[in-house]
Amino acid sequence: MYVCLVCGYPRLNQPPYDPDGNGTYVICTCCRFQFGLDDFPYEDKDVLIAKWREEWIKSGCKWMAKLTRPPEGWNAQEQLKNLKM
Repeated sequence: MYVCLVCGYPRLNQPPYDPDGNGTYVICTCCRFQFGLDDFPYEDKDVLIAKWREEWIKSGCKWMAKLTRPPEGWNAQEQLKNLKM
């Protein structure tokens, strides 16, 4: 499993980027960020990731997936600690 670089969700089923730095199009179940789409152009990906994170936090760190429930005991604030900010 891999960690979302936006919200720290530790259960992505593939890495956000391939070895060449291209987005893998994986979508985070928690914050709904899609690597390879929401971070394009890649030169600005760190800025775009930080903006998405800021907006997700401002909106209350809500679980965004409509068809999937958060894991038992899910805590957004604890999840954010998975990020190396």
